[in-house]
Amino acid sequence: MRAAIGTATAWRRLATGVTRAALGGGLAWLPLVGAAVGGLAALGAAGGRALSPLAGALAGVACLEALSGREASRAGGVAAGAKVVALLGNPGWTWTLLLVLAPMLGRWAVVVQCYGGAPVAASGPASLVGRARFREFGWASVTAIGTALVTAEAFGLGIVLGAALVTLAVRTRAYRRTRGLAPADLARTDTFVEAVVLAVPAAVNVALLALVHH
Repeated sequence: MRAAIGTATAWRRLATGVTRAALGGGLAWLPLVGAAVGGLAALGAAGGRALSPLAGALAGVACLEALSGREASRAGGVAAGAKVVALLGNPGWTWTLLLVLAPMLGRWAVVVQCYGGAPVAASGPASLVGRARFREFGWASVTAIGTALVTAEAFGLGIVLGAALVTLAVRTRAYRRTRGLAPADLARTDTFVEAVVLAVPAAVNVALLALVHH
């Protein structure tokens, strides 16, 4: 768990001194760490919503970004903006669930990238690429996908499929460019999946509202 927290949050120092074997084993816990991050983001969003929905969405996404430990980038900034818009497109009563599921599936997608992939760096987060065994992949998948399907019900399958497609797209692009996954590719996978998890139900909600008005 220490390795997972150090890998998937801003508290990177916790992973200092941890063996490679422990870091690899910690991949199984990434979705649970993501869920904890999402829970804190949901608390931030709830506090912000006391002022306005926009303040709530900004607070929730700001918590996601601050706790992730991802390096700032243009792609990350665009994804963060998309998360705010997507969150505003969802009913307020769904925010807590979606904010928990988004980083949970985002961290699961990182585990997927680390399963059978090829790293382009010998150190840092990318050194975990290829180190996930079927045990870590299986536990992470059962935790993240099972939780999404049970809690999100009708939206669960769409959310999971969206997360899987984004993961595949990032991996395909990375292999065409460098024949391996770099730290930036893992960060893109994480943040893009978070955005998709928030955007899928928002798109459905907006479509349903449009049908009702017509």
